[in-house]
Amino acid sequence: MSDQLPLVGRESELRAALRALAVDGAVLLSGPPGVGKTRLAAEVLAAVPHPVVRCYATIATSRIPLGAIASHVPTDLPAGAPGPGFLPASSVRAAAEQLARGGRRVLSIDDAHLLDDTSLLVLQHVVRHKLTRVICTARLGWPGIEGLTVVEVDALDQERADALLTSALGGPADASTRHLVWSNSQGNPLYLKELVATGLHSGALTETQGGWNWNGPLELSGRLAELVDLTLGRLAEPQRRALELLAYGEPLEPELMPIPQDLVDMGFVRVGDDGRARVAHPLYSARLRATCPTLRARAHRRALADRLEAEGAALPGDAVRVATWRLDSGTAESPDVLARAAEQALSAQDWELAERLSRAAVARGATSRVGLVLGLVLMYQRQCAQAEEVLAETMAAGGDMLTVIQVGCTRAFNLFFGLGDEDAAVAVLDEVTEQELPPELEHAVLFFALTFALEAAPLRIARLGGELLIAEGGWAATAGRQVLAFADQFAGRYTEAIERIEANHEAVTATARRFPSLVNAANGVRNESILRIGDLVGAEARAAQALAEVIEEDRWSVTQVPPRVLLSQSARLRGQAAAAVRITAEGIPDSGVLPMMWDVLLLAEFAAGAALQGQSDRAERALARAEQGLRPAWRIARFAVGAARSWVLAGAGHVNEAMQAALDNAAAARAHGAHSEEIVSLHDAARFGADTSPRLLELAKTRKDPLTTAYASHAQARALRDPAGLEEVAAAFAACGATLYAAEALAEASRLSRLHDRPREAERLERQASALAESFDGATTPGLVVTSTLSALTPRQLEIARLAVAGLTNVEIAERLAIAKRTVDNHLHTTYAAVGVTGRGGLRALFGHG
Repeated sequence: MSDQLPLVGRESELRAALRALAVDGAVLLSGPPGVGKTRLAAEVLAAVPHPVVRCYATIATSRIPLGAIASHVPTDLPAGAPGPGFLPASSVRAAAEQLARGGRRVLSIDDAHLLDDTSLLVLQHVVRHKLTRVICTARLGWPGIEGLTVVEVDALDQERADALLTSALGGPADASTRHLVWSNSQGNPLYLKELVATGLHSGALTETQGGWNWNGPLELSGRLAELVDLTLGRLAEPQRRALELLAYGEPLEPELMPIPQDLVDMGFVRVGDDGRARVAHPLYSARLRATCPTLRARAHRRALADRLEAEGAALPGDAVRVATWRLDSGTAESPDVLARAAEQALSAQDWELAERLSRAAVARGATSRVGLVLGLVLMYQRQCAQAEEVLAETMAAGGDMLTVIQVGCTRAFNLFFGLGDEDAAVAVLDEVTEQELPPELEHAVLFFALTFALEAAPLRIARLGGELLIAEGGWAATAGRQVLAFADQFAGRYTEAIERIEANHEAVTATARRFPSLVNAANGVRNESILRIGDLVGAEARAAQALAEVIEEDRWSVTQVPPRVLLSQSARLRGQAAAAVRITAEGIPDSGVLPMMWDVLLLAEFAAGAALQGQSDRAERALARAEQGLRPAWRIARFAVGAARSWVLAGAGHVNEAMQAALDNAAAARAHGAHSEEIVSLHDAARFGADTSPRLLELAKTRKDPLTTAYASHAQARALRDPAGLEEVAAAFAACGATLYAAEALAEASRLSRLHDRPREAERLERQASALAESFDGATTPGLVVTSTLSALTPRQLEIARLAVAGLTNVEIAERLAIAKRTVDNHLHTTYAAVGVTGRGGLRALFGHG
């Protein structure tokens, strides 16, 4: 990585500084340390066609009269009466004129807030009398001098910080790494640069198939630690101890720690809208904790726990704070406090802390209290076999009815979606329902059973269950409508699914605290349905937001799968193969981890993206992992794997096999009632050469969403070999954002026009297809390859090839074209070599007559 970061995201500040320098003649770049004031000043000076006088103020020169500008002013300036370092007006004027040299230069002063008083007098004279152009940098809060136009340089926002990170690394980082760097740099370019340098040096930051990835804890060392230490070095000892206490407890209410105003004024503490104090920068907190002596750190935590318990510790999350401080200070004794804290940590989706607290509670004899928490955490960490052991033991220990139901449902969920054991999952639910249950709990168990049925049984079974729940009213009706929304989505009735979700929104929101999974499920149905009706922009926005929230809140990693799959699918529709691969690769678990159902979906999507990008080996390996991880109960997931299989075959050049695989997958999905997967596979089969238009038209007639309609029209136009119809459907695809399909339709229309001997029409359509393909990043499909191959033939080769495909012998072709048979033979052999086939059979397949 270069010592100097590129200038990213500073366009507006650069324009403002250049304008101020040109119009006003003097500009001050003001901002906190590390935001890139000096870098921006260098860019301004590079754009100015004048010689530059560069001066650098430092702490050392601040104690010396004229220290920063001494080399640019006369050495024999007479001092005035008040004493050394004081210049009379005539000497100030002489120094200023020497600096300006007749206004033919630009005076640059870095860190002007460190100028000594004498140098300030000289600078003030230069600016007031406009002797030359001046650009200064200074820290935020420096009052400056009259006549300097201030341009504020703040930390970068997250989008610009991400762009700077990409530029610094020479390639994109994955989402979790971008979040880690952003949350710790807070958009400070200098800190960002040093974070990257630290990660590269330690080996924590490495380039993977999903982009640059940070694996492991962030450790402050090297120059990054020195920079933070330099800033913290401004603290007096009492101030440092107060800031340490805040670093261990932040955010803290005034009742727990009176806010030190001097630390606020110095920029070390900020107070939020909630009135609670926080250390101003996360790196300050990290460094304070890393350098705090062990005994003092324990004392800080013990003091915080004592203070909060004295206040009552009655607010949500207080138990977590007290228990954590007690553990870290070595004063944790109460298993009940630890168990309650573990439950709160789980509710906050802090898996790491929930596991730590629950294990501490188990060590103190509270296994029955925290078995559910520990089981959930293990499941969230993909340790499903260990989770089953813990949950089975907890369930056997018994307890109150609600706890038994919660443990039983969680255990069944882990058995089904984690281990793929449908029989064992159903057996657990049967065991739970053997006792007499209140209606609400009975309905909750039924809802869990229906989530299994949506995957494992024909969709009509799940629909019947959903209708039964709706008939019960209350919460059961809310859950039942959610089941039907899922069934609508799987059945390819996306408009109906969205309408159900919207009608159910208030009821789902009202139950969010007790049943948060309903909210997540509703959002997933809505997002998937929005994509599949053809609103790629809307689906991408919602999925990107969902993924950002999951990463920012550090939730269960498997919850990243739905937005990642959706973003990857959308990228593939747009021809963004490399982006699709990168998005999915970021979330794929290590090869040694037994995949859960969601991991299988992600692996299948990765395989499809890699195949689209032409990376057959990677695609085949991912598909093999997906197929190995599949369980018989995961039928919807099996259809996703089947769709990926057809593309892996196509990517390896086995187009006929790909077509048959797509048809087989469509038939299996139809039998299950999963028409959403049937529609996609039927369209893929059409793209590979099958005529699936009758069934697609039948499905589109009862759905009428833009993308399904376009799929059916595409298949029909291909079957009819209708260039005009293909051009029309290309426009429909483009309106949805599915530019890959639009380019394929135009390419096919161009091929047909060329075969119909309409070269101008073919060239126009080919140009349109090529224009769309310019936005692709590596996407390759049979439809695009065939057309580009044909366009490489000469007009005579194409003419002879067309007659050969029509069934004429070489002699008949020679007679029709009035050329020698040997010439026909030579042209055909050259054509076979050019298009990569071995004879007329391959040529017929290439021309769509196979």
